[in-house]
Amino acid sequence: MKKIWTIALLWLVAIAGAQAQSKTVERTLAVPANNKVELNLKFGENIKISAWNKKEAYIKVTYEINSGKLNEALQLKFENDNASARVDVDLDKELTKNGQAADCPDNNYSQYNVSKNGNRNFVCAKINYEIFLPANTDLTVETINGNIELRGLTGPVSAKSISGFVDMNWAPNKGAVVALKTITGEVYSDLAIDLGGSKQKAPMVGYELKGNVSGGGSPIKLESISNDIYLRKQD
Repeated sequence: MKKIWTIALLWLVAIAGAQAQSKTVERTLAVPANNKVELNLKFGENIKISAWNKKEAYIKVTYEINSGKLNEALQLKFENDNASARVDVDLDKELTKNGQAADCPDNNYSQYNVSKNGNRNFVCAKINYEIFLPANTDLTVETINGNIELRGLTGPVSAKSISGFVDMNWAPNKGAVVALKTITGEVYSDLAIDLGGSKQKAPMVGYELKGNVSGGGSPIKLESISNDIYLRKQD
């Protein structure tokens, strides 16, 4: 019996330790009358943005930096005024200098730097976002490595990721002017996009598609440098 209790206690300690490694921050921001929201989510894995029937923005960030050892390196800035509601995310460069390869399981680090004296520091960041916005939000969202998923929005959207994909749905009977661009990825859409009866001008590199949905309306600009773009028909 004592052995069973010891095993159970060790299991509970392990679970508590695992939970302590990740942190969660939740914040609600008022959205101004112009419906403008700007999300500069520099680092992240998954960014899920959904519409809801409230007039405010809700942001939930769950993160774990270097197995929890450098969680304090995450810099979160929430602001709002008459111009926009804004979220800015970055990593503290000084604190990340303490990052060790041993902090990153299987050497799965997202970046490393070499200092002038030859020392190396490693960063492995798991940062996920769950965001709810008014459906008619005028949204700008940018990230370096995050995958962006957008659901149920009806207002203007500009979404860009350097290495992640951008995946958005849109009601087929809702007007939009779309611009979909990628450098090394592909563009996919099951929406009826009117290309204006003219041949698309090919960019110097990559692929770009421009056209109208249901006669035009809200501007939708989706861009990825090295991943795919999806514009799906909303069910």
